Amino acid sequence: MAEFTYFPNTAFLVQLNKLADEKNIEKVLKAGGAAMVPYLRSGVSEAVKSGTGALVKSIKVSGVKTDREGNKCVYVMPTGKDRNGVSNAAKLAFIEYGVRSKNRAPRPLIVKAMKDSQADVERNMQEKLEELI
Repeated sequence: MAEFTYFPNTAFLVQLNKLADEKNIEKVLKAGGAAMVPYLRSGVSEAVKSGTGALVKSIKVSGVKTDREGNKCVYVMPTGKDRNGVSNAAKLAFIEYGVRSKNRAPRPLIVKAMKDSQADVERNMQEKLEELI
């Protein structure tokens, strides 16, 4: 078996330690989430032609969460409720998947927003990462 030993320079170790900082991870994730917000907002506004725009305005980036596997993540989703007490997240689900009892066809917009925003999200996250290093 071959053996390999690597002794990195101190500048590389400093950059690596900066990446491991929780605050920097949160900043990078939030930068990526912020890049997706306009795409989801435009998808919702195209799907819902009438209304006050409250659903569109309620789309925000969540705080950093930890999933079941221990990975850090952020969510881009509508927050709050309307004046009748209906959750904005539920409204988005009704638009996305439709309402069979009301004969409302599904209008899938979340996956389209994810695909359209992927390049911008990755670029924003890379820029933020380079800024922090």
